[in-house]
Amino acid sequence: MMQDDAPVLSPDTLRALAHDVLTMSAADTMSVTIHHSAVGMARVALSRVRMQDNGDDIVVSLRTRVGQRATATLRTNQVDRARLRQVVQYLDRAARESSGDPTALAVSWPPRTYLPNTTWRTETAAAFSEARHAAVAELVGPGLDAGLTVSAFVGVCAHSMVYADKHGIMAAGHETDAEMVMTAWTPDGTGIGWAGQADRDWAAFNPASVAARAIFLAARSANPVAVEPGRRTVILDRPAVAQLVRPMGIVFDAQKTFSGWTPLYNADAHRPRLGERVMDARITISSNPNDPEGGCLPFTDSGDPRRAMTWIDRGTHVNLAYDVDFAAQVGYAPSNEFPRALRMDNAAPQAAMTVDAMIAQCQDGIYVNRVAYVSWADADPRAGLLTGVTSGGCFLVRDGKLDKPIKGLRFVDSPWLFLNRLLAIGTTARAPFGYASWAGDWPIDPTIVPPLMVQDFNFTALADTV
Repeated sequence: MMQDDAPVLSPDTLRALAHDVLTMSAADTMSVTIHHSAVGMARVALSRVRMQDNGDDIVVSLRTRVGQRATATLRTNQVDRARLRQVVQYLDRAARESSGDPTALAVSWPPRTYLPNTTWRTETAAAFSEARHAAVAELVGPGLDAGLTVSAFVGVCAHSMVYADKHGIMAAGHETDAEMVMTAWTPDGTGIGWAGQADRDWAAFNPASVAARAIFLAARSANPVAVEPGRRTVILDRPAVAQLVRPMGIVFDAQKTFSGWTPLYNADAHRPRLGERVMDARITISSNPNDPEGGCLPFTDSGDPRRAMTWIDRGTHVNLAYDVDFAAQVGYAPSNEFPRALRMDNAAPQAAMTVDAMIAQCQDGIYVNRVAYVSWADADPRAGLLTGVTSGGCFLVRDGKLDKPIKGLRFVDSPWLFLNRLLAIGTTARAPFGYASWAGDWPIDPTIVPPLMVQDFNFTALADTV
């Protein structure tokens, strides 16, 4: 059923399968969502390949409704026509026999238009075999030649999806993504360097450059010293910024905000902060399915269009994400689910600074290459506080230069606070994440951010980190 040796079923194949399933149902309303995902990855630990994983997974999700009776749902990984017919007949019967849902809302299905699907790269789909394996050696080899201990991750993925229902809505698309990261340690284990690259297009990767960066940071960070925690000027490179910005996406959810459970709710005025300045005027935050550096499929699991949206415009909160159900409750037009592939742009690009320029301008501060183990730091989500530790290269900055490597530090701060304390901002590019259990299942949605220099970033304690 696959075409052109692609690792997942094509959108056209999924369209035909979804149409076939819909014809099997006698229910008034039925929808079907099919995901087909393939992941190929290699993980290197202590300079040896510890895991190779190649596999795919297909999930068919079905929902039926008869009149106003409660919806019956079921998920299966079977795509055999006879088995699917049995599933559909079971769901039809379950919907007819249900006791009903008096709270069910009548939802109309207006015509929907979708942005083009731009996230598929044939070079990445082809990298599941020889290219991915060759990259592991190109990534790890220079570190071993330098006498370092090396860990690495190389992953490629492909995903194909369709949504279809009896109201004539059908959307299908596919996407690819890839990432490679490397961590290098000095022989005594005191120096560490982390570097990576993420892109939807395999042809853009440069394993030698990633390895060179990790090796440089490892050699430079040997024999770190402890510094006193506290509020300090900090230069956050893109990997660090991406880890701190990624949790911001869910905050734009309208239902959570109207309920008073995000930093975008004004408790004094009892309303969202729409129209209010919430961060530095140099910052614009947006998301776009057709973002050339990230993007996503232009529709959701429910067939709702994803649109290009600006959430923060030059520091001012301008939009919230209303999904279809909540929009129907409050009488709004649906606008988007909460953003995927978040992008933070410098709204004053003429004043953008490189990381080297930020370091040269800093008299006393800390350079952070990356942060890790990021999680919510407060039970009250209205504060937006995050905690985590520095990782993969952290240096004291004195008199405009990297002075000496320093040991890991724990921080507690909120992007909704420190993005009001900007000293400088750079140009925007996609940042790597790597494979990390605390960051969520791989792949992780693209995050496109600039490096930042921030005043009074809150370091709270020393931390043993790698």
